Amino acid sequence: MLIRNLLTAACAAAVLAAPAVQARTAAATVTKASVVLKDGTYQVAWKTSRPGAPVDLYVAGSPDAPLKAMRKLADDDKDGAAAVTAAQAGAARPYFYVVADGEKTGLRTATRGVPLQGAANFRDLGGYSAANGKHVRWGQVFRSNGLSTLTDADYKTVGDLDVRLVCDLRTDQERKTQPTVWRGGKAVPVFLNSPKAGLDMDMRALFGNGPPTPEAVRANFIGFYKLMPEAYAGEYKAMFEKLLAGDAPMLVHCSAGKDRTGVASALILTALGVPRAQVIADYAMSETLLDNESTRRAMAAGAKSDDPNAAMFAKLPPEITRVLMRTEPAYVEAALDAVTAKYGSVEAYLDKVLGVDAKDLASLRARYLE
Repeated sequence: MLIRNLLTAACAAAVLAAPAVQARTAAATVTKASVVLKDGTYQVAWKTSRPGAPVDLYVAGSPDAPLKAMRKLADDDKDGAAAVTAAQAGAARPYFYVVADGEKTGLRTATRGVPLQGAANFRDLGGYSAANGKHVRWGQVFRSNGLSTLTDADYKTVGDLDVRLVCDLRTDQERKTQPTVWRGGKAVPVFLNSPKAGLDMDMRALFGNGPPTPEAVRANFIGFYKLMPEAYAGEYKAMFEKLLAGDAPMLVHCSAGKDRTGVASALILTALGVPRAQVIADYAMSETLLDNESTRRAMAAGAKSDDPNAAMFAKLPPEITRVLMRTEPAYVEAALDAVTAKYGSVEAYLDKVLGVDAKDLASLRARYLE
């Protein structure tokens, strides 16, 4: 009887212990990965489906590098973070890959911004969570402010991005005032320029009658955003045609890289199935990147320009300039809400106005998501 009881107790203990053993050995996945560059060091962070699960950390100079072409930086790391020096990263723009131990796939990550001396708002649209549990591929679509002040060192960095197409949403007048002289990369990219001679909207319309006030300018600026999807439909249609054709890596930019480029980026991310909250957050990021020095340079260039809009902007009081240089979420939301109100959804606008139908959306997601 005693032996039988002991055997029964042992079996029961084994049954109770089995789930715990299974839980300890269950496969983990990397659910989130990010990196910031601070004081010359890349701070890589990640989360796994099972906290403390070991991961391997790799790095490569290309966003498309297969695992066998990457260099391992850490093995079975369990603390969720790693500090990597520029020398260890080994590339002007490194792409990190975090994979849970024993798994075949992980997550790529890179810095959102591309640090340049002459363009404060140059950044990558990659990494955002998107349709069907996938993420936007890194190194495929970049956005920026004007490129006329890029240095030789900047062009070395930009050249390594292998940009093949530049969608310049500026007007002919803006390009004349601040020309882009490309001198980076293996070959000069194709330029897709806006055909507009000047801005469709006279800047004076933003100010209303009498002395301008921040409140009136903000309201009128929101009105400008509501018009932008229609006013720039031709440029956005051409941009999507190039994306569908696989003309990437692509760079989309205007003067500040926040208004025309901001709406263009919002449309691209929405087409790829990125949740609206992330679309808005990407737009709002410009405000933190466009520092006072960038604003002063733009105003100084405008003061010397024969472009009446640029000249007027240069003479605005600071309280008005701040309104126009902001990337308040309400601005881009006005553009997205305007097309939703008119067409039923952003996707319907893409279809009916830009010619990007459901089949095209599937093609875009197959090409630019991973």
